[in-house]
Amino acid sequence: MIPNIFHFVYIKERPWKLHHYLSVKSAVVRSGAEKVIIWVDEEPKGKYWDKTKKIVEVQKIKPPTEIFGKPITQPAHKSDVIRLQVLIEYGGIYADTDVIVMKPFTGLLDNNFVMGQQGVGGNEGLCPATMLSEKNSTFAKTWLAGFKDTFEGGPPGSPTWCTHSVNLPAYLANTMQEHITLANHEAFFWPLYHQEHVEVLFEKDYNFPNAYSHHLWESSGKKYLDEMTEDKIKTENTTFTKAVRDLL
Repeated sequence: MIPNIFHFVYIKERPWKLHHYLSVKSAVVRSGAEKVIIWVDEEPKGKYWDKTKKIVEVQKIKPPTEIFGKPITQPAHKSDVIRLQVLIEYGGIYADTDVIVMKPFTGLLDNNFVMGQQGVGGNEGLCPATMLSEKNSTFAKTWLAGFKDTFEGGPPGSPTWCTHSVNLPAYLANTMQEHITLANHEAFFWPLYHQEHVEVLFEKDYNFPNAYSHHLWESSGKKYLDEMTEDKIKTENTTFTKAVRDLL
């Protein structure tokens, strides 16, 4: 059984923006979780962080600098380690800070570990931006131990950027089927990060009734998110603005 608590991880690499606040608030309002925790190395500054702090439990954490003797330099890779460590120790629901929760996860809690397919049929692997885990999950512990052979710490876009975080869990899901439940591609990660999908999020107006959450793909959607304002959310009708308007 997965505990009904929600976790975010934030490594201070960029400002805390409007969409980060909306991500956390969506979990507070919609996830059905008993509490929402954000694990941070250093608190960011600004009005949206001030608003966030009021609605969540903030826990300080020291990011890892290495794993199995291999240096960790990318903030995203530090988060990859922390999220698994937190889920192993506490269990619960994890989401990246560019995930918008759409409805409660309570229907998924009666499992050992849950991940969502990235792409139709999981043809792009399993994405770690939203996942659920019981405490001391066998799958989570095996995954983290697998970093010894798969983690190379490459920069974004490199061949080793996601070998440990996307490809490894997809492989393990085939060999440890009794320890993981796979949600289909519509559950957490649809639309995807491809340009035409990002446009569906930020330029067009679609409804996705099967989505527990939407990943905003912060890197792919950067130009939209950097220019996002509360006024745009109130006045423009897009998949994203309509998904978050009530959270302002």
